[in-house]
Amino acid sequence: MDFSVSRRRFITQSGKIAMAAGVGGSLLAACGGNSGGNSSSGPVTLTFGWWSNTPAKDNAMKAWIKDFEKAHPNIHVKPEILPWGNYWDKLKTTTAGGNAYDIIGMSSGMAPSYFDSGALVDLNSFSDYNDASKSLSPTTISLSQWNGKTFALPIGTSISVLGYNKALLDAAGIATPDPVKAMTFDEFKTMAKKLTKIQNGKGVQYAINPTDILDYDMFVRMNGGKAFDNPVNPTKVTINTPEGIQGLTDYQSLFTEKMAPPFNELSNGPWSFDLGALDTGKIAFARVGPWLFSDMAKNPNYGITPIFTIKQPVITGGVNSLAIYKNSKNQQQAWEFLKWATQTDPEISFAKFSDIPAEKKAFAEMSTYLQPAKFAPTMITAFQSFQPNLMTPKDQLATTIGDIITDMMTGKLTPAQAAAKMEQQGNSILASA
Repeated sequence: MDFSVSRRRFITQSGKIAMAAGVGGSLLAACGGNSGGNSSSGPVTLTFGWWSNTPAKDNAMKAWIKDFEKAHPNIHVKPEILPWGNYWDKLKTTTAGGNAYDIIGMSSGMAPSYFDSGALVDLNSFSDYNDASKSLSPTTISLSQWNGKTFALPIGTSISVLGYNKALLDAAGIATPDPVKAMTFDEFKTMAKKLTKIQNGKGVQYAINPTDILDYDMFVRMNGGKAFDNPVNPTKVTINTPEGIQGLTDYQSLFTEKMAPPFNELSNGPWSFDLGALDTGKIAFARVGPWLFSDMAKNPNYGITPIFTIKQPVITGGVNSLAIYKNSKNQQQAWEFLKWATQTDPEISFAKFSDIPAEKKAFAEMSTYLQPAKFAPTMITAFQSFQPNLMTPKDQLATTIGDIITDMMTGKLTPAQAAAKMEQQGNSILASA
């Protein structure tokens, strides 16, 4: 989804990715066998927490929730939608204090601490869990599970692609990128030389703003390496290999070869990010996704193409899901909400303003409702290269690695030195209790 600059800075520090929303079910009489919470069929108010994605999309989320209420007149849902950083700060405080939302919006990059803490209901405890989850893609389900338990139902997958400004490509004499076949990194580099403009030693136009779409980990994976033994709950950092070092080198080249704005200007410079970067008229490529397509459709110069490849195609991202707070007094009604959210029609409605749907039929029908329709083949192709971002309850790992990457980008470390330091310090963190 579309995020504010404050979210960008938050991600830079934490290394987390996130995005999306949901709602799901049938009537109360069809609830499962979970004995927790109030099973009364009388009027109930559920609290619902999510993060903001611009006023227009927040309103779309609220309208979506109203659709649930129309089908479930005895259940009222009271949403609270907060800025990204504020949302996670409040969730941390309220889950510890025993007064969190009944229904908790969860992003896979941020989820491990909550999965690990016991703050959420294991959805397997509902007798109809298997029936409710059978239509969801295995990939999205797997990122909602932890240590053999299922703590959320996925409603969307955050898949990013490269958005481009055709006006800048035309001015440079560059052909429109293929909507399905990804270009190679070498091909992109050749293109970038024609797109970046430096005047009097200062960049006035760049080929790409990599914020929120390209990072060291994706480059390592595209080179056939692995930054971790497993991105989900890793036990070892494994980046100090030839493939890992090459990935860091390729990532660094975005900046040393001036394809992208200076690293220290990404958060504080004039280049914005996501669709905002394209809107500057000074960035040719930037990260976009379905949550931005309705805005992109307003500009005929905007199009999309898959992220470029090196040795293999990789697009890292996350899954957004809905969880139930363990201390909720209305767990059965919250479960109805989750089940409704993951059915085909609600998933289609959600996908129109948010992420790629987790429900299989809604995904298969994407070309019939995604707007602009010409973007659907790109998203379907991109999903085939999806791999999860880092998921770990050890927040210090992402912070430490982020600091090392910054040192590499500012010339304090070579890629080889950075890889060695990431492995040494990262494994010390993972080995700690």
